[in-house]
Amino acid sequence: MKRTSIPLVALFLTLAANATPIPGDNALQVEVQRNGGTYLLNARFDTSLSQCAAYLYLTDYESATKLPGILDSKAYRESDNTVKVERTAEERVLFMHIHLHSVMEFTEYPNSKLTFTQLSGDSKSFSGHWLIEPNPSGSTLRFEGRWEPDTMLPLFIIDHFAKHDLEKRFGDIARLAEEQNTKLSGKCPQATRLATR
Repeated sequence: MKRTSIPLVALFLTLAANATPIPGDNALQVEVQRNGGTYLLNARFDTSLSQCAAYLYLTDYESATKLPGILDSKAYRESDNTVKVERTAEERVLFMHIHLHSVMEFTEYPNSKLTFTQLSGDSKSFSGHWLIEPNPSGSTLRFEGRWEPDTMLPLFIIDHFAKHDLEKRFGDIARLAEEQNTKLSGKCPQATRLATR
């Protein structure tokens, strides 16, 4: 019997349906396309974080619990650039509350890229990457993901979720990035911070 599931978008994105979009202008863009039973997810937003601080933000796996809906997030370093992350989230779909559990493997490319793939969990498959690109006021974070749900829900319901709720979810990720700016920027070398201004 298939489980009811929804995207675990880098597992940062299993957030409450009433997530608050980031205030201000972050040029948030979200695009979702479905090809059969597979969803292609693309998003980007600007942040005042330097490349170094943005990388620290994306790789602070256990702080994902600061996002609505993430109940638990534990990271286990496998090697210098590989981390296994186990997360539990609660999602609301229609009138149901669903607990989701997954194990993801992240591969880190300092200050530039973070790739991930689902090892086990509530989707048939989920993989993708984050790119960190410099811009005059900080950095731009770009997300690309490929998600195949394992669900009894009709695809038109998942389509609605993917097209209408993911912008709110990426908005929460962008908002939290700004909230973490002072803390994370203090951990980056001065030269790195000056280079991105």
